[in-house]
Amino acid sequence: MSEMNPGVEAPPPKPRNLASELLDRQRLLLMLGVLVIELVIFVSGLVTPISSAEQQLIVNQTSSQFTPIQSASLQEQVVFIFSHNLLIALTETVPVFGAFLFVYSVHYTGLVTQAIVASRNLPGLAGLILFVFPYSLVELSAYAIAVGSGVMLIWTAIMKHLVRELKVFAIEVVVIVAVLFTAAAMEAATSSSLIVGIALWIPTGLAIAGLKILSSRTPR
Repeated sequence: MSEMNPGVEAPPPKPRNLASELLDRQRLLLMLGVLVIELVIFVSGLVTPISSAEQQLIVNQTSSQFTPIQSASLQEQVVFIFSHNLLIALTETVPVFGAFLFVYSVHYTGLVTQAIVASRNLPGLAGLILFVFPYSLVELSAYAIAVGSGVMLIWTAIMKHLVRELKVFAIEVVVIVAVLFTAAAMEAATSSSLIVGIALWIPTGLAIAGLKILSSRTPR
C-alpha cells in the first residue's frame, strides 16, 4: 500500500460560491438568532410600563404620521410602507450603529403597538395579534438580515475576509429589498382583507420550507 509523500501538500479547498455562502447554515443561524432577539425586544416594548399621557401622545403621533395612508390606493400603500421600512433596514446594515438603531426601533415599535391596543382597552400583550398575519414575520426577518449582515462585516474584517464578504453583502441588500417589498405588499393586502392576510401564511410557509431545503443542500 503506497504512502502519501509527506512533502506534497493537500490541495487547498475550493472556494465556495456566493450562493453557498449566502445560504451557509452558520449565517442563517446568526440571522435566526437576531430574529429571536428582535421578537424579545418587541415583546419588551409591549410590556414596558408607560403612563396614560405617554400612550395618548404616541397614539396621536402615530395617527398623524399614518393617517394619509388610510385613504391611499393599494399601490400607494405599498410604496409608503416599503420606502419607510427600507430606510430603516439599510441603516441597520451599518456595523455597530445599525445594531443600536435596531434595538431602539424594535423596542419603540413595541411601545407604539402597546399604546394602540391600550387605547382600545386591551393589555399590551394583545399586540402579539400582529403575528396572526405573516407580513409581520416577513418584515422582521428583513431587519434581522440587515443587522446580521452588519455583524458579518465586522467579523470578516477581523478575519481578513472583508473583500469577499462585501460581495455577499451586496446580495443581502438585494434580498432585503425584495423581502421588504414583499412584506409591504402583504401588509397592504392584509389591510384590505384580513382573510387574504391569513391566507398569505401558505406561500410564506412554502418559502420558509424552501429556504430550509436549500440550506440543507448547500455544500459545507
